Amino acid sequence: MAYAALDAIDDAIDATKAFLLPFEFRKWLRLAVIMIFVAGGGGGGANWASNAPQFADGGTGGQAPTDPGMALPDAAVGGLVIAIVGIVLLLVLALLVVSPIMEFVFVESLFDREVHIRRYFSQNIGNGLRLLGFNLAIGIVGLLLIGIPFALLLLGVIGGSETVAVAGTFLLLIPVIFLYALVSGLITGLTNVFVVPVMLAEDRGLLSAWGRVWSAMTDDIAEFLVYIVISVILGIGVGIVAAFGAVFVLAVIGIPFGLVGFAIVSVGGTNLATLAVIAVLGIVAFVLFLLGTGLVQAPLQSFLRYYALLVLGDIAADLDPIPEIRAEIRGDAVGDATDDAATDGWE
Repeated sequence: MAYAALDAIDDAIDATKAFLLPFEFRKWLRLAVIMIFVAGGGGGGANWASNAPQFADGGTGGQAPTDPGMALPDAAVGGLVIAIVGIVLLLVLALLVVSPIMEFVFVESLFDREVHIRRYFSQNIGNGLRLLGFNLAIGIVGLLLIGIPFALLLLGVIGGSETVAVAGTFLLLIPVIFLYALVSGLITGLTNVFVVPVMLAEDRGLLSAWGRVWSAMTDDIAEFLVYIVISVILGIGVGIVAAFGAVFVLAVIGIPFGLVGFAIVSVGGTNLATLAVIAVLGIVAFVLFLLGTGLVQAPLQSFLRYYALLVLGDIAADLDPIPEIRAEIRGDAVGDATDDAATDGWE
């Protein structure tokens, strides 16, 4: 018996090629921006930027500069730290709110094979907020199942409860944490790859779309189980490729920016103006790093999403979110001469 999850891999590659080729810089750049939110960028960051000030003593063994004009006032340091913390918190909040909306922007880009961030973003604010609420609900469940018992466990440790009882409670929490991570990750993943496309294709709410997907899953559970297994394997492979790509991007960007930052600090010392320049360089380097890793992620994530969309349509034809793309890809692959409209432009 042939499973849709096995048959759709080659077609997903073809669909990705058709979406991304021929190369268009603006399309790839927009996709790189989307990937920052959908795929989490490159993860981590340009840590060399935050370490640059340690070289500022110019080889004096870590002693403070003798020129009072070179010293950085404590008040300025405190203000800089507060500003950085504030910026980080704002970025985290923006990421939390914008990421769910970008899920719909990405999927709609795959549908139309065009990338329009502002247009798709404004059209999907409501959908994104629904997805955000759904994700927050999953997080609240985790808090109730794990956070509260863990807090009680800490209170028991602080209160001097019996060590054996505390250790036993902690051991009981481990399988709960593992099970929650597995189930919540599965729900979140299926929501992104199956439910979000159904919401867009059928103009449905999240729970209504989940009902449609759930009905299809229960009708052919074996097909979906095979998809989950294959998608995990493909995800691991994609993750490895993305990790190597991120390391390459980090080297290409980090080395020249690191050398420039080192030279600036060595010459200018640790005064406020110099650190301000270093901060700007660090921000520029970090943004370039995110865009660079976004360019790496663009074809990888497009392949995974097209793969899921093709599998969904193969398993449940009435849920197929990309029938035209499927017809073109499958028609071109088998040389179907009866559907000239499907093959035009692909030969």
